[in-house]
Amino acid sequence: MKVILIAGSAGSGKTYLGEKIVEEAKEKGLRALQTEYSKYIKMYASEILGYDGNRENKPRAFLQNTGTLIREELQDKTFFIRRMLEDFRIYEIYFDVVVISDVRLLPEIEDMVESVYDVTTILVRSEQGQKNLTEEEKNHVTENEFRKFLDYHYVVNNKDKNIENAAKAIVEEVM
Repeated sequence: MKVILIAGSAGSGKTYLGEKIVEEAKEKGLRALQTEYSKYIKMYASEILGYDGNRENKPRAFLQNTGTLIREELQDKTFFIRRMLEDFRIYEIYFDVVVISDVRLLPEIEDMVESVYDVTTILVRSEQGQKNLTEEEKNHVTENEFRKFLDYHYVVNNKDKNIENAAKAIVEEVM
């Protein structure tokens, strides 16, 4: 199974690029899925806060703080990675390509790259990203740590039609 990891700051276009990669892969006849590490935290937000999944009222501080709680206070830096790898055991049956469109932390990249899967890494850059975040949210580890990874296969600058063009090019090259 091919795994594509997309990293970048909030609002950079990660999800949109993931959607376009999945569309391009499906056009090539591949079975493709887009997923997120944050789906687990969003599930907690739904159960605890009643969060409905609407991007307009995303409880970003809760999501960031819950992730920090799990990684630091529970001392489990690979919690979400292990859960995703468990999901992969099922995804392998149904999909040729899985796109994780919200990579933020070094272990989320490095552990996947070191896994048994064929992994491609992408960094999305955008001047528009982070515009709706508070200073505290902008300074959170999830908005900065992905920048420490220096070996992305692709760097996509989110301008005009770059996302669509990048998705086509990436799918052509790696699948």
